Amino acid sequence: MPPSAAAPVNPAGTPSTAPTLTTTPAPIKEAPEAETTPARNAKRRYVAHRKPATQPDWVLRSKVELAMHSDARFSDVSVEVTRPGVVVLRGTVFDDKTKAEAERVARNVGGVKQVINALSTQTLVWLQTQIKINQALQQAGLKLVQAKVIGKTVYLSGTVSNPVDKQRAQTVALGVAPGLEIGTNIITVSP
Repeated sequence: MPPSAAAPVNPAGTPSTAPTLTTTPAPIKEAPEAETTPARNAKRRYVAHRKPATQPDWVLRSKVELAMHSDARFSDVSVEVTRPGVVVLRGTVFDDKTKAEAERVARNVGGVKQVINALSTQTLVWLQTQIKINQALQQAGLKLVQAKVIGKTVYLSGTVSNPVDKQRAQTVALGVAPGLEIGTNIITVSP
């Protein structure tokens, strides 16, 4: 007789007292400790590959200042960091070529994303000084003498009627801008 879960029933409909075979279920084994699943490892890997935090503003400023001050042409350049990765250059440089070079140097520093070049050049200062000298030469009666200013040097050219006027042109130029030096005086004396 096959084992059944229910007790056998006799023809009268009452349960039989005959012994029945019962089976006991096998004990349930506990599941082993769950090992780390790939999903968990993937999550950890993601955390490990997070984008590094941006460096503090003062670190970026120091790096750019070091790059700037390693070149004597940029000794008057100051650096400011306005937002992470955004650098502002302020100060004065010799000319437009040097201004562009300062921007290139700053861009090549690691962590710099944008450079705002607010540098001014000395060429405007030279032009203003040159205009003042030429006006003074005109007022001094030296109408055929011209001055050209480049940096801290003034170059004189033109024509005067005697050697005293040639020397006077130098005196007028240095009187307007005492910090300058005479580079070349190619004023000719015509009789």
